[in-house]
Amino acid sequence: MRFILSAILALFISGCASQKNEEIAALINKKEIKVGLEANFKPLVFKEENQIKGIEPDLAAQLEKITGTKVRICEYQWNDLIPALEAGKIDVIMSGMTITPERARIVDFTAPYIRAGQMALIRNPDISEFSTIEKITTTEKKIGYILGTTGDYFVAAKCTKALKFPFNETDEGIKALSDRKIDIFIIDAPVVWEMSGPSFTSLLTPLTEEHLGWAVRKNDKAMLDGLNKCLEQMKKDGTLDTIKQKWIPQLLLN
Repeated sequence: MRFILSAILALFISGCASQKNEEIAALINKKEIKVGLEANFKPLVFKEENQIKGIEPDLAAQLEKITGTKVRICEYQWNDLIPALEAGKIDVIMSGMTITPERARIVDFTAPYIRAGQMALIRNPDISEFSTIEKITTTEKKIGYILGTTGDYFVAAKCTKALKFPFNETDEGIKALSDRKIDIFIIDAPVVWEMSGPSFTSLLTPLTEEHLGWAVRKNDKAMLDGLNKCLEQMKKDGTLDTIKQKWIPQLLLN
């Protein structure tokens, strides 16, 4: 059923895809737009059978159509993305990056394109033990999170009694949860939506209120304005919502 829904949405995307906008193309004025990402954040951006898939790659494809400019995907480790942006190796980070005051001092963010937040992924048999935010923030058990993310900041500030287990990659944290090496995995909402099912569950209430945006170099006003106009166009023609619902059907319920 999900395959059929994805196929229908894919056809719909191709039918209502954003059209080239000469004004935006002139504003960005580049022969190539280099998009930096880390392909380890399903369903936002991930690698499957050596292909990069997810919300961000689909949005990058729409960016290429709107600007008429070739988009080149550049893979980096998460902690190398902002340095690569600052060094001019890439033009924009499209990797499910949360807009935070700390990051906004280093990079400029577009308008948000998705509302998210940190959530707690829990093994199904353990949900009663961690059934409220208070139980999560006061537990003395093992909590995992991704190093250098807003989940890291949340655990450090709120889960002061917990035993803390940082991970470099989402897959490592999920495996540790499955293998009972940790009791809770704090991760972004899109990952929790993707993983909830026979093995894992989560509280319905996010632990934090966050928004995701694309990052550009400080004072790169042309790129920032052009990307914001791209997002506006995708919102108006429905492409943005269609892409999000293709990869996160749960958004239909919110």
